[in-house]
Amino acid sequence: MSKKDNLSRSPKNLKNKGEQNNPSALLPGWPGYRTRNGRSGYDPIDSRTEAAHTAGTIIQKLFAGRIRNPVYLFLLGVLGLVLIIPLLLAVSEMVKGNLFSMDAWIFLGIIGIIGLTVLIIFINNLIKLIF
Repeated sequence: MSKKDNLSRSPKNLKNKGEQNNPSALLPGWPGYRTRNGRSGYDPIDSRTEAAHTAGTIIQKLFAGRIRNPVYLFLLGVLGLVLIIPLLLAVSEMVKGNLFSMDAWIFLGIIGIIGLTVLIIFINNLIKLIF
């Protein structure tokens, strides 16, 4: 990057206030930064940074209960069910008399707790989406 490019992007030299308030004009990772003026958008570092920012935003919205896309909500519910089903099957086998080792119970307990947490987050997001 030349010295002229650095000066043209500095906040002091922006042409109007609208460009100064636009986060994509100054922050790597924000959508639109890699396709700013004079760029083709094919820079692999900028592309990965933008993808990471988008994934982080989706994860943040999932756990904060602000997801509005039904596809993400459906995938969250499926993930929770997939993670909790092994624990339910293990408890079912224990009731029938087939016991697992302690290592298996620890593993299934951890996976079950994670699945239960994901299902609680799913229900929280679903309630906020409906109401």
